[in-house]
Amino acid sequence: MAEADLRVPRSLNHIAYPTWDSQATHDFYTEVLKCEMLAAIQLDQVPSSGARTPYLHTFFGLGDGSAIAFFEVDGLPRPEPDSVPSWVRHIALNVDSMEELHAWKAHFAAKGVETVGIVDHDGVWESLYIFDPNGVRIELTLQTRELDESDAKAAAETLRKWTARR
Repeated sequence: MAEADLRVPRSLNHIAYPTWDSQATHDFYTEVLKCEMLAAIQLDQVPSSGARTPYLHTFFGLGDGSAIAFFEVDGLPRPEPDSVPSWVRHIALNVDSMEELHAWKAHFAAKGVETVGIVDHDGVWESLYIFDPNGVRIELTLQTRELDESDAKAAAETLRKWTARR
């Protein structure tokens, strides 16, 4: 296939994060977020690099066929906190209605999971936030309208202004 024929990637297969407790991660994603555990791979050598690094790689399915995955790496220390605010790094997961978003909020409360929101973002997204046991911020979001060409034009202008300020 020629470079000119390349298209934007079709979809997300999975996104991976570190975990230091695969059982706690499993319990959170299956019991709190209602995801199905799809697969677990335990190897002692990394196939892509050949490094001898024992790890467990687990996958939890989302409704569209994509997954959230985790690596528990033998002996991997937890990183020191950095200066990036906790709200910056997150994954946003779609829900289908405000009723569903409110039901998730009630479900999280029943499970003892602290929430932030429901927050209105620019009249486009309504979002509810939680943290998983690994410190990954999860946003459950309802997109209330489709983004269109006027949004893309406004985004380009916003980026231009931001860049000019810097």
